Amino acid sequence: MLVNVTKDSLVNALQHVLKAISVNSPMPILAGINIQANANGLIFTASNTSMTIQYRIPQDNSSMTVQRTGGIVVPARYFNEIIRKLNAGLVTFEMNENLILTITSENSQIRLCGMDSADFPSIHFSDHHSSNKIQINNALLKSAIKQVAIAASTSETRPVLTGVSFEFNGASLNLVATDGIRLASRTLHIGKSANTSTNVIIPGRNLFEVHKMLSDEDDITEIEVGTNQIRFITNELQVQSALIEGVYPSIQNVIPQSYLSEVTVETSSLLHAVERVAILAGESIIRLVATTHKLDLLSRTAEIGDVQDEVPLTEMIGEDFIISLNGKFFIDILRCMDNEYVRLRFTGKASPIVILPADARLSTLFLITPVRTHN
Repeated sequence: MLVNVTKDSLVNALQHVLKAISVNSPMPILAGINIQANANGLIFTASNTSMTIQYRIPQDNSSMTVQRTGGIVVPARYFNEIIRKLNAGLVTFEMNENLILTITSENSQIRLCGMDSADFPSIHFSDHHSSNKIQINNALLKSAIKQVAIAASTSETRPVLTGVSFEFNGASLNLVATDGIRLASRTLHIGKSANTSTNVIIPGRNLFEVHKMLSDEDDITEIEVGTNQIRFITNELQVQSALIEGVYPSIQNVIPQSYLSEVTVETSSLLHAVERVAILAGESIIRLVATTHKLDLLSRTAEIGDVQDEVPLTEMIGEDFIISLNGKFFIDILRCMDNEYVRLRFTGKASPIVILPADARLSTLFLITPVRTHN
């Protein structure tokens, strides 16, 4: 291997693939990055038991040129530190027959012991249903993942709930996540029919990493579902994730079909008020009191103090109501609300509160189970 590549290109590639490095992997080689130089460019791959990320720096004769092909696995931690501390400009990689990678930049020369890339787990994508492919705008996909993945559980008690249900049927893609206390759902209209349907569960952590890596919002991501894996491809980036086995619980009976009251409020005003009230919220519990013209928010922590805030209502339908919620969960939802105004539907003291964008054309829906309090 003999390659010339700019430091900026290397840093960009590492920002992506390092997300898949396993710190405590039982396989030492998975603590490394597989670097392959071929006619298509310089390809970096990192993998753990759940996710594989591959990023390609294309050969363009200015920021990257391959003079001799080859491959090596280098320790991710040291390689990343070395690259980040080099001066800006061209970096040369040269590998000898003893699996030593020499990294040269201006007056700096580092020799890094590597491992045989042939021992790095090969990336296979088994696709018995080649028609299970969709293409979606990056901005739309980023928005949907951000809104839904926050509701995925972090507890391994019920593994399926640590994932996001991904259901593609015809021209629509439906994403659902719940941890048993909150629920998030969004339907995206793809606009292109397919002959088959797909219903899989993607680990929420992996999906959120995909969201962070989709940088160019005007581009398109191709999503391909295989037998036990799913793959996201956009530009020079490819992310492959394992799927969670099991059946995701149906949410049809969980979403209230009627409500007693509905209030509409400006999203940013409500978010800022909840953030203030949550500061002194003992066990993260805040209280919402809705009356004709305003929404009062209250919280307290014994021996420290209490907070009271209010936001004006744009509209109210139905009776006054009082409900207690987990303030942290409420903040997470409001921060990813993609509409200027938000609707809160009160469905009963013991029933979930429904949170929707005021624009009825948007398909996002959130639920939060209320917290029972003594008063």
